[in-house]
This record gives sequence, C-alpha cells and structure tokens, in this order.
Amino acid sequence: MAAGTLSQEGASAVRGSPEWRQLSFPASGLTIELEITGNGDSRRLMGQLIPRQPAVVDIRHADGVITVEADELGRFSAEAVPLGQISLRGRLGPVTDQSPVVTGWITV
Repeated sequence: MAAGTLSQEGASAVRGSPEWRQLSFPASGLTIELEITGNGDSRRLMGQLIPRQPAVVDIRHADGVITVEADELGRFSAEAVPLGQISLRGRLGPVTDQSPVVTGWITV
C-alpha cells in the first residue's frame, strides 16, 4: 500500500448498527475517526483527524463529491451524504501541494 493511502482493510469497526457506526482508518502518522449516523435516504458523517489539524476533506460518492473543512482540532461533518459507497480524501494542512490521504471505499 502506498504511503498516504488508507484501505478499507485498515478500517476497524468500533461499533455497528444500521443507524450508527464508528470507524477508524489508521495510517502512518494519521488516523481518521468517522461516525456515521442516520436512516432513510442519507447519512450524517462526523469525523476527526488525529493528530488534530486543519484539512479539506472530500467525501466521494456515486453522485459526486461533498467537500467540507476540518477545523484546527481536526473536526469535520457533512449532512445528507447519499446511501452507497463513499471514500474520504483529505488534503492536509495549509500547504496544498502535499499528497492527499485517501481511504478505501465503505458502504453507508
């Protein structure tokens, strides 16, 4: 696996149910904690980057991309994420020429 790539195999489910799941995507030097909530046709995502740092986070899905910003504590959230497969792509820190960190695809 290339540096900066987080695989679905690396994601560890902390808890699970159709209405609430918490996942952790560990990588060298970075972990993305993700909480998925909701029911019906969409989900709400709340996440945090560890170590805490600002970033731009793209939530990629079948219909496109939802882009949100992680604050200085690494926290981010998105409403109305469509059901189906998603992948996160994080562009870390204030320097935009860094390679993004990308997770594997998961189903929400």
